[in-house]
Amino acid sequence: MKTTQEPNVTGHEYDGISEYDNPTPGWWHILFFGSILFSVFYIVFWHFSPLSWTVHEAWEKDQVNDYKRIFGTVGDLKPDQETIVKMAGDQQMLSVARSIFVGNCALCHGREGGGINGVNLTDDAYKNVKTVEDLYTVISKGANMGAMPAWEQKLSKNERVILASYLMTLRGKNVPGRAPEGDVIPPFPAVPGVGR
Repeated sequence: MKTTQEPNVTGHEYDGISEYDNPTPGWWHILFFGSILFSVFYIVFWHFSPLSWTVHEAWEKDQVNDYKRIFGTVGDLKPDQETIVKMAGDQQMLSVARSIFVGNCALCHGREGGGINGVNLTDDAYKNVKTVEDLYTVISKGANMGAMPAWEQKLSKNERVILASYLMTLRGKNVPGRAPEGDVIPPFPAVPGVGR
């Protein structure tokens, strides 16, 4: 014969509803008090310890590591025509340069370089560029009384060199966008190993 066990209730009753005596499990208490203890150590370490680091310091460390990984084999790039043309033939460097372009330049020049409120970089007309080295100079120093900002304080020299290489490869793609501005200049030097 089956016997029914009386439910374990606390004795509290609200509007005819009894409250079961269902205590919180012990493991829950351990986790709860462990979380409180962890938060004390967390606050002390991250806010008061000289051994901790900030988000900015971690980002800078990651940037240095990425910089070494990406540019470790090429060293310090010179902003001359030979180097810029050579980097235009390096697909790894161009993929890095494209990410720099999309992250910093696409807002004005469009993701593909067709121009939004910045000039179209895919035609043969240029306002401030006559040679390949001028691409680096405009990136570094800016142009048009600040309409094109200077990037020498925000991008490393190597980043500016490979960005100039990337811009060199955009020429002649004629992406729809802004109408040509400036003067048509002679063709850039051929990139070794890349058919034009």
